[in-house]
Amino acid sequence: MNELFLWIVPAVLLLAIVGLWLAINKRQRQISALKLLFHEQQRQISSVKAEIHELRTGTLGVGSRVQDVEGKLAQAMERQEQLSQVNSDPQSKLYGHAMKMVELGASVDDIMRECELPRGEAELLVSLHGK
Repeated sequence: MNELFLWIVPAVLLLAIVGLWLAINKRQRQISALKLLFHEQQRQISSVKAEIHELRTGTLGVGSRVQDVEGKLAQAMERQEQLSQVNSDPQSKLYGHAMKMVELGASVDDIMRECELPRGEAELLVSLHGK
């Protein structure tokens, strides 16, 4: 029995060592796979951060453009208001009507009679806006 014991103990120890070695090898492969996965996730995180930065930068650019457009729109609206106030003046309506007549080919005498303008002003309008 002592002889059998002398053979069994080393065999069991050898099997235990081989089993431990296989388990350690398996764990090392799992650790390597996890490291690869970790590095891939880090790369993806960096890529997403870069995309977010680009989006943020683009959004800031769009925001400043919107502000510029809003400023220009406000100026245009103010200018339009000024022009509408000028056009509400009866005198400017007469000149507007006279310019339309010139564009349609009316004579100086027709413009003077229709718009009640002096000859010099009617001639000036014809010379400036005539075709």
